[in-house]
Amino acid sequence: MPYGFHLGSSSDKKQAETSHFSPDYGSTGSMSDCVAQCTKTISKNLLVLAVLLVETVVIILSLVFTILNLFNSDESGYKSYHPDLSEIVGYSLLQPIFVYQILWLASNIVSVISLHIQKPYIFFFTLIVPIIGLTLCVIFLVPSVNHLVSHHFDVSGFFMGFVCALAVFVIAFILFTIARISTFRKMVKNMKVVQTTTEKSPEDPQSEAPEPEPTRVKDPDEISVSFSRRSTMSMNDERFVPPPRR
Repeated sequence: MPYGFHLGSSSDKKQAETSHFSPDYGSTGSMSDCVAQCTKTISKNLLVLAVLLVETVVIILSLVFTILNLFNSDESGYKSYHPDLSEIVGYSLLQPIFVYQILWLASNIVSVISLHIQKPYIFFFTLIVPIIGLTLCVIFLVPSVNHLVSHHFDVSGFFMGFVCALAVFVIAFILFTIARISTFRKMVKNMKVVQTTTEKSPEDPQSEAPEPEPTRVKDPDEISVSFSRRSTMSMNDERFVPPPRR
């Protein structure tokens, strides 16, 4: 009995070691499925993902500028370094602009996630933040151009670059908004198609059409032939021919 028990213990130990070092093929398959799904999402939404990438780069650059002037400077230093810009964008506006830039950056991240999981209504809410940002850019652009013209373009090079970059960004962002809206409409259309396909799944058993009843051949005895005893010839005086007399 002890010898048999010893053999059983060693075999169980060997089996445990084998199962410990065996590869997990299920996790590898799920990883490959995730990569394939991400690749499919990128290929289908390449344009709007490029739009989100450009927006994110611009937001990060402007966020760095806001952080440097908000946390590493005061109002007097901001006005001394940027005299023209401080007349359009005051130091008191830097803090709400900083909060809005963080919110805009977060909305772009949520937009990418909603594209991946195909949730159009989440993507719709992320449209609101950039549209408000476009409105703010236009509000800042109009007085900036007016300031540029009123000073006969005698402004600092930084402010000149700011106005040009803001004008280009506003024009580009109008196109970005159109791309976002078209993507939202496509997502809604795809969601309706998926719902219709789910309701009418090909796996569901379809009701078979009733088979036509077979033609019944009548028995010869059942067929009754009737003959009419009435004359089909019209009998009137004009056509009456008397029988010949014998």
